[in-house]
Amino acid sequence: MVATKERDTERNATRNRAAEAIEAARERTVSAYEAARERTTDVTRQVTSQMNIYPVGAVIGGLAVGALLGVLLPRSRRESEWFGTTGQRIVDAGREAAQKGIDAGRDKVEQLTGQVVSKVGGAVVEAVGDKD
Repeated sequence: MVATKERDTERNATRNRAAEAIEAARERTVSAYEAARERTTDVTRQVTSQMNIYPVGAVIGGLAVGALLGVLLPRSRRESEWFGTTGQRIVDAGREAAQKGIDAGRDKVEQLTGQVVSKVGGAVVEAVGDKD
Protein backbone atom coordinates (compact mmCIF):
# COMPACT_ATOMS: atom_id res chain seq x y z
CA MET A 1 0.00 0.00 0.00
CA VAL A 2 2.84 2.39 0.83
CA ALA A 3 4.54 1.46 -2.45
CA THR A 4 1.32 2.23 -4.33
CA LYS A 5 1.09 5.69 -2.72
CA GLU A 6 4.74 6.36 -3.58
CA ARG A 7 4.13 5.36 -7.20
CA ASP A 8 1.04 7.58 -7.34
CA THR A 9 3.02 10.47 -5.87
CA GLU A 10 5.82 9.92 -8.43
CA ARG A 11 3.27 9.76 -11.28
CA ASN A 12 1.63 12.97 -10.10
CA ALA A 13 4.99 14.69 -9.84
CA THR A 14 5.91 13.48 -13.33
CA ARG A 15 2.56 14.67 -14.70
CA ASN A 16 3.05 18.06 -13.05
CA ARG A 17 6.56 18.43 -14.51
CA ALA A 18 5.27 17.40 -17.96
CA ALA A 19 2.36 19.85 -17.71
CA GLU A 20 4.75 22.63 -16.68
CA ALA A 21 7.12 21.80 -19.55
CA ILE A 22 4.23 21.79 -22.03
CA GLU A 23 2.96 25.13 -20.71
CA ALA A 24 6.44 26.67 -20.91
CA ALA A 25 6.85 25.39 -24.48
CA ARG A 26 3.43 26.74 -25.41
CA GLU A 27 4.32 30.17 -23.99
CA ARG A 28 7.64 30.23 -25.89
CA THR A 29 5.85 29.19 -29.08
CA VAL A 30 3.21 31.88 -28.71
CA SER A 31 5.88 34.47 -27.97
CA ALA A 32 7.96 33.43 -30.99
CA TYR A 33 4.86 33.46 -33.21
CA GLU A 34 3.90 36.96 -32.07
CA ALA A 35 7.44 38.26 -32.61
CA ALA A 36 7.56 36.73 -36.11
CA ARG A 37 4.15 38.16 -36.95
CA GLU A 38 5.18 41.64 -35.81
CA ARG A 39 8.41 41.45 -37.79
CA THR A 40 6.54 40.24 -40.88
CA THR A 41 4.07 43.11 -40.53
CA ASP A 42 6.92 45.62 -40.25
CA VAL A 43 8.71 44.20 -43.29
CA THR A 44 5.47 44.17 -45.29
CA ARG A 45 4.88 47.83 -44.44
CA GLN A 46 8.42 48.76 -45.44
CA VAL A 47 8.21 46.85 -48.73
CA THR A 48 4.82 48.38 -49.54
CA SER A 49 6.17 51.84 -48.79
CA GLN A 50 9.20 51.28 -51.00
CA MET A 51 7.01 49.88 -53.79
CA ASN A 52 4.87 53.01 -53.66
CA ILE A 53 7.96 55.22 -53.83
CA TYR A 54 9.83 53.17 -56.44
CA PRO A 55 7.26 51.18 -58.48
CA VAL A 56 9.59 50.62 -61.43
CA GLY A 57 12.29 49.35 -59.10
CA ALA A 58 9.77 46.94 -57.58
CA VAL A 59 8.89 45.56 -61.01
CA ILE A 60 12.54 45.21 -61.99
CA GLY A 61 13.33 43.60 -58.65
CA GLY A 62 10.45 41.18 -59.06
CA LEU A 63 11.61 40.24 -62.54
CA ALA A 64 15.17 39.77 -61.29
CA VAL A 65 14.04 37.54 -58.43
CA GLY A 66 11.81 35.54 -60.79
CA ALA A 67 14.64 35.11 -63.28
CA LEU A 68 17.01 34.04 -60.53
CA LEU A 69 14.54 31.48 -59.23
CA GLY A 70 13.94 30.25 -62.76
CA VAL A 71 17.65 29.70 -63.25
CA LEU A 72 18.18 28.05 -59.87
CA LEU A 73 15.23 25.68 -59.91
CA PRO A 74 15.70 22.55 -61.99
CA ARG A 75 13.44 22.01 -64.96
CA SER A 76 10.81 19.37 -64.32
CA ARG A 77 9.96 16.58 -66.74
CA ARG A 78 6.42 17.92 -67.09
CA GLU A 79 7.73 21.40 -67.83
CA SER A 80 9.92 19.94 -70.58
CA GLU A 81 6.93 18.00 -71.98
CA TRP A 82 4.64 21.03 -71.94
CA PHE A 83 7.01 23.67 -73.19
CA GLY A 84 9.66 21.69 -75.09
CA THR A 85 11.38 23.87 -77.66
CA THR A 86 8.95 26.72 -77.04
CA GLY A 87 10.25 27.03 -73.50
CA GLN A 88 13.82 27.14 -74.75
CA ARG A 89 12.89 29.81 -77.30
CA ILE A 90 11.27 31.86 -74.52
CA VAL A 91 14.39 31.51 -72.37
CA ASP A 92 16.60 32.48 -75.31
CA ALA A 93 14.39 35.47 -76.12
CA GLY A 94 14.50 36.54 -72.48
CA ARG A 95 18.29 36.33 -72.44
CA GLU A 96 18.51 38.26 -75.67
CA ALA A 97 16.15 40.96 -74.38
CA ALA A 98 18.13 41.21 -71.14
CA GLN A 99 21.38 41.55 -73.08
CA LYS A 100 19.85 44.25 -75.31
CA GLY A 101 18.71 46.08 -72.16
CA ILE A 102 22.20 45.85 -70.70
CA ASP A 103 23.75 47.06 -73.95
CA ALA A 104 21.27 49.94 -74.23
CA GLY A 105 21.95 50.92 -70.63
CA ARG A 106 25.70 50.79 -71.22
CA ASP A 107 25.33 52.94 -74.38
CA LYS A 108 23.24 55.49 -72.49
CA VAL A 109 25.78 55.67 -69.66
CA GLU A 110 28.59 56.15 -72.17
CA GLN A 111 26.55 58.85 -73.94
CA LEU A 112 25.84 60.67 -70.69
CA THR A 113 29.46 60.32 -69.61
CA GLY A 114 30.55 61.88 -72.91
CA GLN A 115 28.14 64.78 -72.41
CA VAL A 116 29.35 65.37 -68.87
CA VAL A 117 33.00 65.27 -69.91
CA SER A 118 32.24 67.67 -72.76
CA LYS A 119 30.44 70.13 -70.48
CA VAL A 120 33.09 69.94 -67.79
CA GLY A 121 35.81 70.39 -70.42
CA GLY A 122 33.96 73.40 -71.84
CA ALA A 123 33.60 74.90 -68.38
CA VAL A 124 37.31 74.41 -67.71
CA VAL A 125 38.23 76.03 -71.04
CA GLU A 126 35.92 78.96 -70.25
CA ALA A 127 37.36 79.34 -66.79
CA VAL A 128 40.94 79.24 -68.07
CA GLY A 129 40.09 81.57 -70.97
CA ASP A 130 38.53 84.14 -68.56
CA LYS A 131 41.76 84.31 -66.52
CA ASP A 132 43.92 85.33 -69.48
